[in-house]
Amino acid sequence: MGITKSTQNLASLPLLGVGIIYSPTVLSIDFPKGLINTLEIEPQTLCVRDTNDQLKIPITVFEEINKLPYHKLVHSIGAPVAGSRMPEQDQLTLINYATQLFDSPWVTEHLSFNATTEFNTGFFLPPCQTRKGLELTIDNIRYLQQQISRPIAIETGVNYLKPNNLEMNDGAFVSHLCKETGCGILLDIHNIFANQLNGRQSIEEFLKEIPLDHVVEMHIAGGTELNDLWMDSHSGPIDKRLLALTKEILPELRNLKAITYEVFDSYIPVAGDAVIISEMEKVKRLWDDRAIPYTISKEEQMPRGVQNIQILNKEFEPKAWEELLGHQVISVEVNGTMGIQSDRIAVYQKLIKEFRASMVARVFKLTTRYMMLVLGMKIFAALLNDFWKHKPPEQLSHKEAINFAHYLENKNYKLPWLDRLLAYEVAILQTLLDDTKRIVDFDVDPTPMFKALSQGKLPENRGALGKYEIEITPDANTMDWMILEA
Repeated sequence: MGITKSTQNLASLPLLGVGIIYSPTVLSIDFPKGLINTLEIEPQTLCVRDTNDQLKIPITVFEEINKLPYHKLVHSIGAPVAGSRMPEQDQLTLINYATQLFDSPWVTEHLSFNATTEFNTGFFLPPCQTRKGLELTIDNIRYLQQQISRPIAIETGVNYLKPNNLEMNDGAFVSHLCKETGCGILLDIHNIFANQLNGRQSIEEFLKEIPLDHVVEMHIAGGTELNDLWMDSHSGPIDKRLLALTKEILPELRNLKAITYEVFDSYIPVAGDAVIISEMEKVKRLWDDRAIPYTISKEEQMPRGVQNIQILNKEFEPKAWEELLGHQVISVEVNGTMGIQSDRIAVYQKLIKEFRASMVARVFKLTTRYMMLVLGMKIFAALLNDFWKHKPPEQLSHKEAINFAHYLENKNYKLPWLDRLLAYEVAILQTLLDDTKRIVDFDVDPTPMFKALSQGKLPENRGALGKYEIEITPDANTMDWMILEA
C-alpha cells in the first residue's frame, strides 16, 4: 500500500511505548521504574448516571489520574462503531473531555456493537460483515472522526461465531474501513489469535488483508479455554505461540506507537503482583525488540483451526443481524429464529451472565453475599436467571443493580435480613447518584451482620434489638461531579 495522507498522519503520532489498562488495582502494583510508559483509560468505567439519566463525570478522579507520571490514552467503550445505534451526545462529550484532559494523541473504539435500537446487549458483539454492514460502519467511523478532535483507531474484535461464507473475511472488512475512512487500527493480537483457534480466519491471512501501516497500537493479553473455545478473558499468562507470532510481525508495523497489556482486575489478586509484573516484562521486551527480525520455530507455530461454516448462510441486513444476535445472546425468545449456531451462542450467553452477575455483586456486596450464604449458590443462580429473563442488560453497573433491586422488591422474598440490607445499599447508591444525605433505619444492631458478611460468613450472634440509624453522606473526595446535559 502506498503512502497516503492518512498514513502520513498516523506516522507522525508520538511513540508511547509500553502500556497497561488503568484500574485502581493496577496502580496498587509496585512496578519497577520504567516498566510502564502509558496508562490506557476507559473513561466510561469511571462514570455513573444520575437519577435523571445524565452521565456524571467525577472530575476529581479524572484529575488525579491526570497527575500520574505516565502518558495517557483514551480507550472508549461507549461509542462502538459497528451498530445501528448512534452514540449518545453525552458519550461524545465524555470522550472529548477525557481526550483533552489527558492529551491523548489518538482515541480507540471497538469494531463491535453492544446495543440494538431497542436494548443493550451487555457485551460487545461482532459486526454484520456484509456490504450494508460495511457501509453502516464506515458512516459511523466518519461520524466519530467528525465529533472527536484526535485520530480514531478501531480495535479488531474477537468473534466466537463460526464464519458465514456470505460475509466478508475479517481482514477484508477492516481493510475496507481503513481505505474509506483513513482510520487507524488498534490491532488486538490476542483477539485474532482467538479467532484463528476458534475456526475463523487465520492470523496470517488476516494480516495479509489489512493495511499494516494503519496499525498504531497493539493490545496483547492472556486467555482461557471454555467449552472447547479460546476466550479473550484477559487472564492467564500470554500464550507462548502468541508471543512468538507477535515477535515475527512487529518489524512490519512501521507506524506502531504503543503496545498495551490487558488484564482484568479480578485476575490480579488470583495471579499475584509478581505474575503481572512478569507479564509486563514480556511486553516490554516485545517493544524494545520490535525492529529485530524473528522467525517462528516449529514448536511455536499456530494450529490452523477448522473452518466450520455457519449452518445458515445468509447475507444479513445490519439491523436484522443486531436484533437476532442481540436477542439470542441475552436469552430472549425470537419468532422465526434464523439458525445462528447454538454452541457459540451459549458462550456469549455465559459471558454476559457472568458479567451481569459481577455488576450486581459489585454494587450490592452485602445483599448478594447474604443471599448466597442463606440460599446457597444454586438457588441464588436460579434467582439471577429468573431476573435475567425479565430484564435485558444495562451497560452501567448501577442501573443493572437498580433493576435487580426492583426485581427483589416485587418478588418479596421472605429472608430475615434481605429487606434491611437491600434498603441500606440502595440508599448508598442513591446518595452516590444525587449527593443527598440519607438516614437508614434498622430495628436491630446491624454491626454483627455487616462485620460477618465482610468476612464472607453469617454472624454467630444476632445484634441487639432496638432503634438504630445509619447516616449516609456523600464523600467529598469522590463526589466532585460534573453533570453533562443530554
